[in-house]
Amino acid sequence: MDCQPKKLNRFDKESEDTILKYMNEWIDSGKPNRKPFAILSTRIPYTPKQISHYWANKLNPRLCLNKNIPFSNDEKEFIFKWVKQHLKTSNKKVPWKTLQTKILEDFGKLRAQNDIKNLLNNLNNFKYNFSY
Repeated sequence: MDCQPKKLNRFDKESEDTILKYMNEWIDSGKPNRKPFAILSTRIPYTPKQISHYWANKLNPRLCLNKNIPFSNDEKEFIFKWVKQHLKTSNKKVPWKTLQTKILEDFGKLRAQNDIKNLLNNLNNFKYNFSY
């Protein structure tokens, strides 16, 4: 298999299966390697960053994807308040991974970072007035 990074970010079924198999083995073995996506990039034709994003937003079996389980009103309100508070106290970018972890702790749902960002963009466009 040619392991040169693809231009498009569409993952084929064979690559998805390779990622799922490797990541499940990696998790089951106690996460011994700190760079699983770099190792995977030598096995399939995608960059470590592409693989990481795909795992974090689509393939991770622990994810509650918005298309399957929509955000509750409590989650939406929590996200809005958390981001608003963060922006009041910091001029830095929103730490999406931190927010993702807070949602998991408070609501027991691992949400995709892209779903959180999309929700916030929708809230920003329709209801609230703040920028990030």
